[in-house]
Amino acid sequence: MSERGGPTVPQSPGDITPAWLTAALRHGGALGDASVVGHSAEPIAEGRGFMNRLFRLTLDYDPTLDHDADPSGLPATVIAKLPSADPLLRTIFEGLRQNRREVRFYRELASNHHLPAPRCFHSGLDSATGNSILLVEDMTHARQGDSVAGCSMYDARRAIVQLARFHASWWDSPRLDELDWIPLKDAESGVYQAIYPGAWASLVEQAGNGMPQVLRRLGDRLRRDVPRIKAHLTKPPRTIVHGDFRLDNCFFPTGAHSRSPVVFDWEFCVRGRGVCDVATFISEAFPSRQRREAELALLETYHSVLEGNGVNGYSFDQCWRDYRMAMLEAFVFWIITGGYCNFAGQRATVYLHNTLARFDAAISDLAVTELLAG
Repeated sequence: MSERGGPTVPQSPGDITPAWLTAALRHGGALGDASVVGHSAEPIAEGRGFMNRLFRLTLDYDPTLDHDADPSGLPATVIAKLPSADPLLRTIFEGLRQNRREVRFYRELASNHHLPAPRCFHSGLDSATGNSILLVEDMTHARQGDSVAGCSMYDARRAIVQLARFHASWWDSPRLDELDWIPLKDAESGVYQAIYPGAWASLVEQAGNGMPQVLRRLGDRLRRDVPRIKAHLTKPPRTIVHGDFRLDNCFFPTGAHSRSPVVFDWEFCVRGRGVCDVATFISEAFPSRQRREAELALLETYHSVLEGNGVNGYSFDQCWRDYRMAMLEAFVFWIITGGYCNFAGQRATVYLHNTLARFDAAISDLAVTELLAG
């Protein structure tokens, strides 16, 4: 059963039928009087280290549309997002309630123009089973970021500027208290500590020789510091943090379309210090040498845009300190969310090893562990 009177939430791709798509798209206001009479489903993001199931659905419509239906306005393709079929991953992420978060984000907050999200044609949630589905815009007119290939300073700056504008729009806003379905960052400390041992052991096993030894020693002892890290990054000033702001989740429009990146995967949004998103992005966007050359300028850009959009009382020194702590938080997040992912594919394996090497260098360069000793 779906909430809000929509069609039943499918449990698997096989439950997505033309009749279901017609009902879902009509419920979301995207279809009018047209009908879906057929479709094909193509798995996407396999071998990229993603946790959910993603499919590109190509839709066929009734060719005998009446005069009120405009076929040119109907989506030719949509992206369907369902939770993982892996029982272990489902158990872990139901504990984090991340799919429930994302459904509510699209229903209540996705219209914020400062950091555009894809258009959502339908969102469905079965609160009894935790099953969910999103039908969102297929960004065929945009170029997806690639956390393995990295990005240019131009694209990085575009992403950071839009991120800062979004953060500024929610900065210490009284409206944040109304969003009790978005947890404070430190509210997840207990769940993270419970998941950590198994996730870390799995990540170490999958990484094999790709796990840097210094990072291995840090990961072995980091579980006890999770509450302290999260508590620091939950202190005011707070904003809405995307939570997984990385290149793979950014689409850069091309041609005549908007210059603002469109950002997917809002299931880990939290309330806390916005610079967490900056650290997540920079940690994956560049190899270590390029990160060293780029990060100060990008952080200065972020801070300057905050100030230019009305944020006061947040010094650059504090921003820099928060950035350093956030790099450690990004590593913890990677353990929790990536520990049980399947990195068996060639691209996913490269992604895993690249990310671990970049975290190892960044945590060392930024002397992050000194913050835990202080």
